[in-house]
Amino acid sequence: MSDTYERLFSPFSFAGLTAKNRIVMAPMGTGLPEHDGTSNARTLAYYRLRAEGGVGMMTLEASLVSPDAYGVGPELRLHGEQFLPGLTELASAIKEYDIPVGIQLWHPGRQTLLGQPIGPSAVPLSSRTPMPHAMTIDEIHEMVDWYALSAAIAKEAGFDYVEVHGAHCYLPCEFISPLSNLRDDEYGGSLENRARFPIEVVRAIKERCGADYPVSYRISGEEGAEGGFTLEDSTQVCKWLEEAGVDTISVSAGNWYALHYTIGPMFMPRGYLLHLARAIRAAVSVPVTAAGRLDDPALAEQALADGDADLIAVGRGLIADPDWPVKIRTGHRSDVRPCISCNACVDLVAQAQEARCAVNPEVGRELGWEIGEAAVAKRVMVVGGGPAGMEAARIARLRGHDVSIWDREPELGGKLDVASRAPSKHTVLDFRDYQARKLAELGVHIHTSSVVTSELVAAENPDVVVVSVGADPLIPPIPGADGPNVLDAQEILHGRVAVAPGEKVVIVGGSATGCETAEWLLGAGAEVTIVEMLPTVGQGIELITRKHLLAELKEQGLTIITRAKVTMIDANEVIYESVETGAQAAIPADRVAMAVGWRPQGEKFAADLGSRTVILAGDAARPADFVAAIQAGANAGLAI
Repeated sequence: MSDTYERLFSPFSFAGLTAKNRIVMAPMGTGLPEHDGTSNARTLAYYRLRAEGGVGMMTLEASLVSPDAYGVGPELRLHGEQFLPGLTELASAIKEYDIPVGIQLWHPGRQTLLGQPIGPSAVPLSSRTPMPHAMTIDEIHEMVDWYALSAAIAKEAGFDYVEVHGAHCYLPCEFISPLSNLRDDEYGGSLENRARFPIEVVRAIKERCGADYPVSYRISGEEGAEGGFTLEDSTQVCKWLEEAGVDTISVSAGNWYALHYTIGPMFMPRGYLLHLARAIRAAVSVPVTAAGRLDDPALAEQALADGDADLIAVGRGLIADPDWPVKIRTGHRSDVRPCISCNACVDLVAQAQEARCAVNPEVGRELGWEIGEAAVAKRVMVVGGGPAGMEAARIARLRGHDVSIWDREPELGGKLDVASRAPSKHTVLDFRDYQARKLAELGVHIHTSSVVTSELVAAENPDVVVVSVGADPLIPPIPGADGPNVLDAQEILHGRVAVAPGEKVVIVGGSATGCETAEWLLGAGAEVTIVEMLPTVGQGIELITRKHLLAELKEQGLTIITRAKVTMIDANEVIYESVETGAQAAIPADRVAMAVGWRPQGEKFAADLGSRTVILAGDAARPADFVAAIQAGANAGLAI
């Protein structure tokens, strides 16, 4: 296939709007607005940068439509005149780039985490969430009016269209779903009745804003959960929505119980939702937008060629690299900073934090971010080629310093290499390879398979040493932990240990490393048990991947023992005691893998460097995740 991507970069017109190409920036929460729901300079800077990058259209993040609607905060709000100034500034700034801009209308329904959740019926999201208030008929009609009012506010602010978020089992989707709608009145029972609320929302928007004001509708092509609505149901609902006046349909999937369909982690294949878009496009005459890990331009081009969709939604790919469209259009695909679908951005926003990115340290810091030339060019030696070290080297070189990077392994990457060995995280290497390639192109002096000593540092005589040597595995003082059958879990992930099918392996520690080691071992046919002191396992894994991964591992036979402290390891078993009762038990074990934490090595290494200027970065200072590592590396590079 030609790499010109002619279809992807062809213009497209519908409902009075013209997109200069088929790429739509998908709506994704940022956590950047003010807590009162107003836009601000940081929100504007974030979206302006992505408008500059060459998208054809932009649909801004899910924005709340009524005063009683709360997500996790902060989110944009639409339901009052007080929000107009910020929204107007936001819409105006983006339209400077000659692209249609819309905003998503959102009520989380029973997924409201702050305040009283509501829904069509009193069906809680889970056993741990509050019981939602079942809406009365009058309350349903009032909510329809709130959607229409919010659309009118968006139109007044200058947005070219609105999109009703009717996917992912937020409020409109909850009415459609037989899992959350148990009503027996005109809003429940049959599919036609369950679709009544979203159809009334669309009609009310059209009545208030004008028949010619474009309305998009985002729908889950299927719920992906047992007993939920199907593609056949969604297809029929889309036909009714078109009759109600919807001008375009954006196809997603999933619900709270199937989040890996909603925002596909790296273990989901690229284009995994295309079949849904294809089926719905065949059933309606309005344009259809496809989603689901479509930031591969060749795949996006093929989807357009095959008639799967008219438009292509890209969300996380534009977080990782705002210039994704212009780089692809101008033939610089290798310059695109790859999104690895790690979902760090999503996970942070879901925890009421600001969005950050595991591969792009600028995310959330667009306002004031500047990689300016250093006042004095210095000789910089970066010791350690993990995520923090590579980013520190990149930023320092961009600022004009003479930079070298050193690592004891044959390739750069540090823990990125280990992480990539888990079957669910193979795309991590895409970023490792990108960073290594960029460092070489920038002229950073790369030294691999090199053990750095204080004597070597003295011989290099750098002005600044960035110490990013990482952290060593923590070995707890457990009797028998030094036995020949005990090893660091990383040794397994590196593939340095042969594991026979049926071999019994106990993993001490249920963190991300422990769970990923279990995934690898189960794939090799081992019998695996995780022993963890905390009440749960999977700490450090983002929510969507964690939820799916643990379910998969349990189905494959993983045994998990929590609230348990290992007290002894011998040649054939692991002894543990309950942290609650003190009762002891034994687990047969041919081999024991340690995954209990890390001990930073930065200060120990820096102590031998004398009075040189030293900056500790990443795990060398404090063990954390890749997002923290990339931020620490960027900060180190900016500080020199």
